[in-house]
Amino acid sequence: MASDYQGIRADNERRYGTDIGRIGPMLLADRYDDRTHFIFELLQNAEDALARRTGWTGSRSVNFHLTTKALRVSHFGQPFDEADVRGICGIAESTKDLTAIGRFGIGFKSVYAYTERPEIHSGTEDFAIESFVWPIATPALDRVFDETVITIPLKDSDEAGREEIAAGLGCLGASALLFLRQIEEIHWSVDGGRSGLYLRESTSIDAGVRRVTVIGQELGKTEVDEEWLVFARPVTVDGERPAGYVEIAFSLAQDAESKRERIQRVERSALVVFFPTVLETHLGFLVQGPYRTTPSRDNVPRNDPWNQRLVSETSWLLREGLRWLRD
Repeated sequence: MASDYQGIRADNERRYGTDIGRIGPMLLADRYDDRTHFIFELLQNAEDALARRTGWTGSRSVNFHLTTKALRVSHFGQPFDEADVRGICGIAESTKDLTAIGRFGIGFKSVYAYTERPEIHSGTEDFAIESFVWPIATPALDRVFDETVITIPLKDSDEAGREEIAAGLGCLGASALLFLRQIEEIHWSVDGGRSGLYLRESTSIDAGVRRVTVIGQELGKTEVDEEWLVFARPVTVDGERPAGYVEIAFSLAQDAESKRERIQRVERSALVVFFPTVLETHLGFLVQGPYRTTPSRDNVPRNDPWNQRLVSETSWLLREGLRWLRD
């Protein structure tokens, strides 16, 4: 049974006022210099939804399909319930844990850079979101059972929007999958244009050590085939609640002469908070962790106690990782 959209709208009108449609673009939709950042927000939402779907043995793929009129995004994460409807229609609210990727509850609002009325079709829920926070029932669309579909109709007035989104999808790359633990495949396509497929395979080597292979294809031609050695250490909140992992990833390459595998330096080594940030570490390898970022995720506050703790945990992990490599 679908949620009470009228009741949720009434609650949000009391909470946010009736002028949110006018002030929303200034506060929510235009938070990023790069408008296509919303693609990562949708991937983050899918990763969290898959993590919440315990016992799921089906598809772990996220699919993007861009037409001349809309972008359709689909995955098989935990279907929406009323709490999720309220969360995605709220501001700075979320049903996710504070350390989950999409913890701010405002990331989804970045789709409004390209649309005025996104739609969600998931479980028994079929609704559009007007003025950022007002859900309204919409006709169900054809979808696979258990599939969550997000439809983003493009603004007629935004002539550059479609090409920007197509370029953003083309820039995703296989490395977007490296530190994810739920999504195993990303597929994107553009009507009359390009398409891409990225795959991830992970094999456990030792406790807290795994080998990750990421492959990228575009129009059937292999473009990326990378091998990584990833060390991970779990972190907790208050000493007991799981909060994800700090991770270090070394790029692997085969030596041309000896044919033996070796670690190679990564030229660009941005700090990763599930996905790359703009903060360059210059370490020559990748560091990932559930750092607290600014709401727009364009910076990582250095003086935040949680972030400082993660730096300490990563230092320990690096020492142990180097010891493991020597042995």
